[in-house]
Order: sequence, then structure tokens, then C-alpha cells
Amino acid sequence: MRITGGIFKGRKVNPIKIPAVRPSKSMVREALFSILGPGYCSEKIIGDFFSGSGIMALEALSRDAQSAYCVDSDIQSCNIIRSNFNLLNIPCTDTLFHMSITQALSHFSSSGIVFDIVFLDPPYANPELAVNAINKACSTGVLATDAVAVFEHHYKISPPECREMLILKQKKYGHSMLTFYNCKK
Repeated sequence: MRITGGIFKGRKVNPIKIPAVRPSKSMVREALFSILGPGYCSEKIIGDFFSGSGIMALEALSRDAQSAYCVDSDIQSCNIIRSNFNLLNIPCTDTLFHMSITQALSHFSSSGIVFDIVFLDPPYANPELAVNAINKACSTGVLATDAVAVFEHHYKISPPECREMLILKQKKYGHSMLTFYNCKK
């Protein structure tokens, strides 16, 4: 698995080898950051929820994000994330969280961490986890007023309604769909 753009473009990182975890394909990652636009991540605070291998956080950091926080409840995933950050000499001691999204959002709220962009890639069988995380992130005040949430899911699954954010756009790539949300005004 390789980083698709930015200062780490072409650098290899370790894929996750857990059957239930499906890392975002390079085509989907390239498309996502192309849709966001050049320089969009610059100086932004990123949340990579259901992080898996940490590839979305690494892609954002490669594109000049200020910081990227990874959250995953699986210890094997967290070990892969840590090793991938180490491969690129990026510290992750304070930005990698082995806990549930609910616990992490409570921590972020009490710590005053506010995200500009969040990536959500829960297991395809549980798309409601992403929308629950978006709603909880909004209600705990951890999303900036102009925040964007990007939800990757199977193209045959319509994302559940979100109380706090509106769907901005959707794009299909193979079996994956990217749904972009922004805050209701």
C-alpha cells in the first residue's frame, strides 16, 4: 500500500491483514483528496475514525494537515497504525486512540479538540456506525462549523439520515461510495 499524494507520495506503508478490515483503495483515496481540492488539508485537524491501517490520516498528513487523530477499537489495527506512522517518522503517541468512537469523542470534547475533516470508514455491514459518530461528534462540539465528514461505504447501501449534517455529494468508485457531509446551516 502506498501514499498517493503529498510529501510522502509513493512511500509504502503496511496493509492491514485482518479479514474484516478493508483498507481504502488507492483510487478511492486519490479521488477523495482530488474532490477536496489541492491544499484543502493544509493546516487542518483531521479525524480518522474506524482507522484500520491509518492510511487516511497518513494521506492527510502527507498533504500538510496540521494533525491527524486515529481511532480504532481493534488492538491489531492500532498496532499497524503505530507501525505505519513509525515508517514515516511521524509521532503518534498523543494522536492514536485504542477505544470506541464514543469514548474518543468524549475525550476530544473534554480536551477541546475540534476537527475540520473527519474520515469514517466503518465495516460495510454497519454503516449506521458512521452516522452515529457524525451525530455524536456534532453534539459533543468536536466539529468545526464548516467541517466536512467523508463516509466510505458500499455503493448499494444508502447512508442513514444524519441529524446534524447534510449530504453535500456522493461519488461511486467500484464497490465503494464516498458520501460527503457538511454542517447544516
